[in-house]
Amino acid sequence: MTLRDPLGTAYHLAGPETAPAVVLIHGLGLNRAVWQWMVPDLARRFRVITYDLVGHGESQPPKRTPVLRDLSNQLTDLLDHLGIGAAAIVGFSLGGMVARRFAQDHPARTHALVILHSPHRRSPEAQAAIVARVHKARAAGPAATVEAALLRWYTEAARPDLMDLTRAWVLANDPRIYPDLYSILAEGIDEITSPTPPIACPALVLTADQDYGNGPEMSAAIAAEIAGARLVVLKGLRHMALAEDPVAVNRPVMDFLSEFLADQAVSSPKIDPRALRNAFGNFATGVTVITTRQADNTPRGFTANSFTSVSLDPPLLLVCLAKSAHSCEVFATSPHFAVNVLSENQRDLSGLFSSRVPDKFRQCDWTPGHAGVPLLAGALAQFACARHTLVDAGDHLVLIGRIEAFSTNEGDPLGYFRGNYFSLGLERSLVEAAAAANSSRIGALLTRAGGVLLKIGDDGHLSLPWAQGPSPSLGGLLSALVAQGLRPEIDFVYAAFDDRKLGCHAIYYHGCVAGEVPQGYCVLPLAALPGVAIANDAEAKMLARFAADFRNGTFGIYHGNETTGSVRQVSAP
Repeated sequence: MTLRDPLGTAYHLAGPETAPAVVLIHGLGLNRAVWQWMVPDLARRFRVITYDLVGHGESQPPKRTPVLRDLSNQLTDLLDHLGIGAAAIVGFSLGGMVARRFAQDHPARTHALVILHSPHRRSPEAQAAIVARVHKARAAGPAATVEAALLRWYTEAARPDLMDLTRAWVLANDPRIYPDLYSILAEGIDEITSPTPPIACPALVLTADQDYGNGPEMSAAIAAEIAGARLVVLKGLRHMALAEDPVAVNRPVMDFLSEFLADQAVSSPKIDPRALRNAFGNFATGVTVITTRQADNTPRGFTANSFTSVSLDPPLLLVCLAKSAHSCEVFATSPHFAVNVLSENQRDLSGLFSSRVPDKFRQCDWTPGHAGVPLLAGALAQFACARHTLVDAGDHLVLIGRIEAFSTNEGDPLGYFRGNYFSLGLERSLVEAAAAANSSRIGALLTRAGGVLLKIGDDGHLSLPWAQGPSPSLGGLLSALVAQGLRPEIDFVYAAFDDRKLGCHAIYYHGCVAGEVPQGYCVLPLAALPGVAIANDAEAKMLARFAADFRNGTFGIYHGNETTGSVRQVSAP
């Protein structure tokens, strides 16, 4: 059965769920079915993932002209979707190039490499020949090159049905996309040749003595660039040896993977990573930004709530690095790093450093601290650390730092709970205000399809739904709405203020609502709010602010009174 990740990659899973993961990446013009002769053997011992490269098979076409790193990123996204921290990567031809790019980009996520019939830097004549084939494909599609390819790929003794199957795979490619992918095979070699730093994981490089485009000389050059790599050259076969003689290919691949993945088996029951993450989210934490400098002195940073103190003597702390993070290798190898504990007014910094926005440090105030590590202005506490110990722990690395300098500032911390930010300072002021009020008004600002739910008064004036009775509560309000056929969902507190005209403390929650609108209510489009008669002046001002928030896509909690106060930003719904 074909499965798809959120970005449209088609994939298939085979083998025990608790076994070490092995990913198979096919070559140019082919698809994941090319592994049909290898998967049965591998799936007896490993969790096997096959997938279609972008623009191939059943995967989505690229959104732009692709480059080799885009294909590496596709694999990264698929592993993230599957909750796989690291795997052995097996790549055939173009897939071998993707495997090497991935191993360079994510060394901590690469248990081992198997590179089958993949190119190295070509001679000028060979490079000119492949560039000419790209031009032919661009002019006339896959049909322009497939017959010559089959002669290079199969021996004279090959079964005709195998050649027919391969021909059908190649001809099924979109002629508008195929030439751009072919260009990666032709032009992408330079970025994976002589990598710095070199690939250091266990590796097997395999080819055949009659693979004239990706033969023994090229495979030997690839193996020479990976310390300890093994080289296997099959006799009497060509490029499609994995189809023409699967046993000859499978035997060395199985032996290699069995040796180097023996310690990677998972004995615990399968746990849903998303559900586990949600469970971890029940532990309220602070929010930090971890910073360092990479080898060229460029500052790097990411948001983390997996931070804790470890020891006072010696002074130690730890942070956890996701192996899937783009900056994981930088932090794992940097001699120094810093932990910046964010204050409640630094939610924007948390969002900035959890994004993939380039030049993050140009968008914030920072100074170099001890050992040059970046320190963010306004942080509640800052710890400059030397790397003490690095521990491999599943899909994360535990980085323990020895504290060499630190500083603190006054203020309230930014908190994180169940995937949302909260502020201790703001929550404290809300609780104190509510406790001091003689009476309360609990209301809800509920959106639906670009409008807001309003209650129609006997005099025709409109108001937001609010709880009735001597002891109003959010639960009472929601129960009343449900009793009328509505289905409300609450997100967060939108406003809390002293309404001096009504002589009460008002708290309004933000959320959304579904269900048939009952008699006595209406859903008014936000664009129609100006000029509408709202019964309560404070609610009218709040609705005007909400309309502006909705247009800008930024939301905040209002705290003050019915005329003046302050807004604290929160997550957008």
